Amino acid sequence: MRWTQDDVVAAAFTTLEADGLEKLSLRGVARTLGAHLNSVSWYVKTKQSLIDTMADAIVGAVRTDDLPADPVERVRTLAGRYRASMLAHRDGGRLVAGTHTGTGKTLHVADTIVGSLLEAGYAEADAARLCWAVVYFTIGLTQEEQTPSDPPESKLERLLDGSYPALARVGPELMVADSFDARFEYGIARLLRL
Repeated sequence: MRWTQDDVVAAAFTTLEADGLEKLSLRGVARTLGAHLNSVSWYVKTKQSLIDTMADAIVGAVRTDDLPADPVERVRTLAGRYRASMLAHRDGGRLVAGTHTGTGKTLHVADTIVGSLLEAGYAEADAARLCWAVVYFTIGLTQEEQTPSDPPESKLERLLDGSYPALARVGPELMVADSFDARFEYGIARLLRL
């Protein structure tokens, strides 16, 4: 059977869902696909190129149609879609972090964000930096959301012992168990000055 790059990417996502990013490998993708390793290696030579291709597929799935007329709300909507696209895959935030594929799919999303910021009146340098800030915040929060941890209340005791006076002062607010949705909405609103 002749496989396509789309088949390889689909098998890679199936493998990711089953095994996680740490165990993702070309050999595992070949096993999922029911193909020889050479069939997978024809399309992606290394694990990093596989990750780059998968990241491009995740970011490329971000819809840039049906956006609000207001350019700042457009950026907020795009950031939400970006986050949802990463959350749709196990370890999606970690997978996208640090990749710079620079393909048309990825660049189209960035172009839409920057274009919206320029339309909102941001200077070129500010639009570029704010685009990075929005993307990095979105990726970082998604990584945090997808990484299991102890509940915030379990860490509050350490803040209240006096060793960290500023943190103790805001401790109850800092450790509030906000949903990640609430944290995302707050952070994006502050970045975009809403």
